[in-house]
This record gives sequence, structure tokens and C-alpha cells, in this order.
Amino acid sequence: MACINDENSHFYSSSSSLPVIASRKFSVGDDGKSGDEFPFERVFPVYAKGTLNPEPNRVLLDFTNSGYDPIWNTIRQEAKLEAEKEPILSSFLYASILSHDCLEKALGFVLANRLQNPTLLATQLMVIFCNVIVHDRGIRSSIRLDLQAFKDRDPACLSYSSAILHLKGYLALQAYRVAHKLWKQGRKLLASALQSRVSEVFGIDIHPAARIGEGILLDHGTGVVIGETAVIGDRVSILQGVTLGGTGKDTGDRHPKIGDGALLGACVTILGNIRIGTGAMVAAGSLVLNDVPAHSMVAGNPAKVIGFVNEQDPSLTMEHDATKEFFRNVAVAYRETTPNVSGVAEKSDIIKENMRSSIHHQ
Repeated sequence: MACINDENSHFYSSSSSLPVIASRKFSVGDDGKSGDEFPFERVFPVYAKGTLNPEPNRVLLDFTNSGYDPIWNTIRQEAKLEAEKEPILSSFLYASILSHDCLEKALGFVLANRLQNPTLLATQLMVIFCNVIVHDRGIRSSIRLDLQAFKDRDPACLSYSSAILHLKGYLALQAYRVAHKLWKQGRKLLASALQSRVSEVFGIDIHPAARIGEGILLDHGTGVVIGETAVIGDRVSILQGVTLGGTGKDTGDRHPKIGDGALLGACVTILGNIRIGTGAMVAAGSLVLNDVPAHSMVAGNPAKVIGFVNEQDPSLTMEHDATKEFFRNVAVAYRETTPNVSGVAEKSDIIKENMRSSIHHQ
């Protein structure tokens, strides 16, 4: 398969300036480079976990050099089976998947048809998407690692093919990757036009200048907003309604930095140039205004540390009930106290005691 084969491939690495994000080159040009130096040979054996194997693998090199792509082969098989089960979808599946010779072109076709409008024609958009995706080895890696992240972590993801055809979180993320490449090339108006269409069609607003790693899950994705100078590490899971925003009209570096393996619950708001540590978990509905330590669990408005997580990457386990004991204790405290003047202090004392108890038992 011509789309993934490259006999001139070689290894490349560089360090990130962010202390909370593992030292690894972001997928697309955070250092101003094209991403073409990405070690694509090392991608395939990590489909299962969405992280790079630090050592070259001979078996891996054999099948990547031969053009073998297990995810694309699986997608084609899924599409054939679905076409047999649902003949009414056969034309759709043929046009979207089976008529293409690689994942890159199929994804370009799907994105172009979802984002077209009367002035941005599907044929024009497909040329843009395919030219960027096919020729950027970093993006070719990312679209696969992101796809595996959706398949592994989202129980609603029925198959690889359903992700590229229907899951707007996945599609918006890949459209961002193309827009980011265009932005780094100086084609900022076109990148902004793509951002605008993604926001209109999918309800997800990712600034093309933001830097996002690999193995990312945008679960549902509705209402996600990621600002211009935001940085997101690898293997991060983000649920609906999350905002990575600034705090005013300041310019410069003004958006959050999210460490590898972090889990951001639904409707989390993180504001300002603050750092969410590696493997941290932010509970749903939290407002985060200060740095969050690595592998900690924060909740509340404003968010405070309420414990620590055992998982290296809570984004992979997607255990959203990790704070249920804490919140149950808070609910009991409110229910068992009376709403009078003297009771205000009682509530506060009981809540603090339950917080301490919850953290102690975790």
C-alpha cells in the first residue's frame, strides 16, 4: 500500500520544554518542523496502547516496509461485512472506504464530504486533506493511534470503520491535524476556514495553532473548546464540554498544558497558562485555575486536590467513578445538617472531615 510505505524512514526524537509532558516530539510541528521525520516504523506494534515503543522492532519493520497496515485491512473487512448486512449502505461504504487504497485517502474523502459547503467544495477539500495526510508521516501515525484510542476506550465505538465514518470527536480531531499543518505552513486563512467548518458541523472548536499529541480520545466531543496556545500530551482522554481557555484578552502563551495520560471529565473548565500533570484526573464539572500535580485527582469549583490515582494513565482506564466516595460523603454531609446560621460551620467541618476520610481510604 503506497500510502504508508517509505523506504527512507529513520528515527527522530527531540525534547519538549514542558516539564509535565513526556519528552517526545509532538505529532505535528510543535518545533516548527513538518513532522516528516516521525519514526513511522515504530507505530504499528503500539496500536493496542496508543504509545510509542522506544525500541525498533524487527517484525514491525518487516510489515511496515511491505506496506501492511492492520488497521486499514480491518476497516475494509468491517465495511465489506456491513455492506452485506445492510445493502442500503453498500454505496455509502463503497464510496467512503472500499473504493480507496489506504486509510489516508478514505479519511480525506469522509472529512471532505462532511465539511463541504457551497463555497468549500468536497472535491477541493479532498485534495487538501489527502495532500496533507498522505505526505505527513506524523499525521499518518496520529490518525491510527487516535483511532485505536477510540476503539479501546469508548464502549460506544462499535468498530474501527464506525469511528472514521460516524464519530465526530475522531473526525474533528483529524481535521484539526490537517489545519494545524496548514497553520504551520503559513496558510492561516485556510486553516481558520477549516476550524470554522469543524465548529459548525461537529460543534468542536480546536484552534489550529494548538498542539495535540497522539492516542487522543474526544469522547462525544460536543462543546469541546481548545485555545490557541493549549498543549495536550499523548494518550489524553477528553469528554464533552471541556474548555481549555484563557482568562481574558492577554496575548501570548495563555492556555493550559495537559500532561500525558490525563483524564478530563465532562464539562471541565481549565483556564490560563497552567499545567495539568501527567496522569492527573479532573472530575466532571470542575473549574481548574491552578496547576494540578501529576497523578492527582482534583474536583470542585474551584478545583482542589482530593486524592491520588493509582493508574499510570487514568485516560486509558476511563474510571469516572474514582471520586464517587468523596461526592457521596459530601452529599450525606449536606443532607444530615440543617440549613441554619450555625449549621453553615457544621457543614463545612463535616465536609472537610469526609474529604480527609475519603482521601485516606483511596
